[in-house]
Amino acid sequence: MTDSVWGLHFGHDASAVEMSEHGVVRFLNKERVSRVKHALGLGLEDLHSILSGARDGALIGLSSTQNVPIFHDDSITLTLTDAKPASGADFFGRLPEDHPYHAYARWHKDPRGQSGLVITENMFSYETAQNAGSSRSYEALSMAAAAGDTPASALLAKHGAMSLDGRTFRARFYQHHLLHAFYAAYALSADRPALIVTGDGGVGPSYFGGGVYFWSPPNRMVAVAPVDGWLGEFYTLVSMRLGFDEGGGPGKLMGLAPYGRPIHLDGALIGTRRQVTHDDELSMDAVVYRWLERCGVKQDALADWDRRNSAAPPALIADVAASAQAILETNVVRTVRAALSMATRSGFAPDAILLCGGLALNCPANSDVFATAGIPVLIPPAVSDEGLSIGAAAAAFMDEHGRMPAPPSTFADAVYLGSAPTAEDVADAAERHRFVRIATDAAALAAAIERLAKGGVVAMLSGRSEIGPRALGRRSLLADPRNPDTWRKLNGVKRRELWRPFAPAVLFDASPALFDRGPDFSPYMLFNYRCLTKDLPAITHFDHTARLQHVREETGLLFHLLSAWQAAGCGPVLLNTSFNGPGTPIVETAEDGFAEANAIGVTDILTDFGLYQRASEKD
Repeated sequence: MTDSVWGLHFGHDASAVEMSEHGVVRFLNKERVSRVKHALGLGLEDLHSILSGARDGALIGLSSTQNVPIFHDDSITLTLTDAKPASGADFFGRLPEDHPYHAYARWHKDPRGQSGLVITENMFSYETAQNAGSSRSYEALSMAAAAGDTPASALLAKHGAMSLDGRTFRARFYQHHLLHAFYAAYALSADRPALIVTGDGGVGPSYFGGGVYFWSPPNRMVAVAPVDGWLGEFYTLVSMRLGFDEGGGPGKLMGLAPYGRPIHLDGALIGTRRQVTHDDELSMDAVVYRWLERCGVKQDALADWDRRNSAAPPALIADVAASAQAILETNVVRTVRAALSMATRSGFAPDAILLCGGLALNCPANSDVFATAGIPVLIPPAVSDEGLSIGAAAAAFMDEHGRMPAPPSTFADAVYLGSAPTAEDVADAAERHRFVRIATDAAALAAAIERLAKGGVVAMLSGRSEIGPRALGRRSLLADPRNPDTWRKLNGVKRRELWRPFAPAVLFDASPALFDRGPDFSPYMLFNYRCLTKDLPAITHFDHTARLQHVREETGLLFHLLSAWQAAGCGPVLLNTSFNGPGTPIVETAEDGFAEANAIGVTDILTDFGLYQRASEKD
């Protein structure tokens, strides 16, 4: 046995991690280091970085990528029984020129020259006598039962090998959604039983768009039943009909929905994929087309609107968005109800429901589950594929040691896993980009508050960066939520559509007086709450909801700034959005931060080492 294990995810939102018995040692997010959004694949330099110190025979957990080949450099060898060789030239040559994978692989000088493996999802099987036919309907799903004590990794893992720099590692390939489940259990519920429901875009019609799992500490993860994946694909396709790209479209559709009425909520789209399609057809695009035709929507007109400059969407657009959201929410709640029925039939009593996979980024759906579940609903920060490497490492560690590694001790330990700039990093980057330090310690907080109160935007570059798609106070742009002009101003700074909402960061103890209808504690900005005041217009969406982040002392510098902001009489809330410009990932390093601030016109950066201001502003 070895002390550490490693987890690698080569798909889009690629990542890598080293994990010991004490938890995460190092984490690499390819998007952040490559500066390419949703980066696809890991390079030789990434593997050298994360695998330094790994000995011959060490165990590496790898995520399957839902039929997207795992591409790698020639000096890396991957083997797996039943896997087929892949060619970058063939794969990328078959994709349309506008397919997002071309952009996701842009960091690599020549992805077409790579080779690799195709790890198809049908290499893994959930099928048991207890769950046969469970995908026919939610009723059938609710009647599935756990397959005894068979560990999930016995069904959903394959053995292989990986060679690099003369070292040969044991490799274990795990099914995609099993790793979403392992990541959620490790990050949220390592010491208590949990019902886990995962979902994303899927590769349907198949069993591989999600699943239901029972986690019983310390070492029992049971894959109870597959869930046909269609909701993520449906939601993405609707967003593309409205003129958005595949990568960011679902998030924008979620922001659009509150402006409309769900007048096109269609009962024919409430059910599993086998119920909403015709004879298990492959084309979800056809499902979307037929739905809009039945609703009398003129589909040619859907993308013909001024998305960039409209303060609010046209009624046609808003109503389609609201209806798609209602369809998604209804189906998600039905899925979770079926999973709870499944647990009851199996004699499994969970302490919490864990949601993971890309669908768990949909805050209104999460909030619906919270409102109806009857037990706590928990969601980890990196619910998208970025978290798969952590799930792979946790699964590998349990296979190696018979138990989970030590879980995060606080919510902060689960999310702040990236790199931390040093004082020297900050000083050097500031000088290169013509920023000067104007204050330190309490004076820096006071100066930042003064800038915020006057309508300014202050960037936060503090400590280890957050994982996941939400900026959670370590790489954030902050502004005054009380000013109604802040919404429009900050969308201008980030060059976003004017109707898109912003989220609040709020001191945890002060939150109940301002927000309700949400979990007691939500540190990862993954639930919607009702806003109880009209005094926060810049973070209150059209339907009077807000996707808030609860802030405690473990959050770091943001907690101290919010505390000082409140002490200054400005309230316990700040607008918090990601520190990045259009089309770029959230900043990671000090160099990224100061360069991006110049690119988007932000003049103040608050760091652990003081407040920096662009020299031209100070002069």
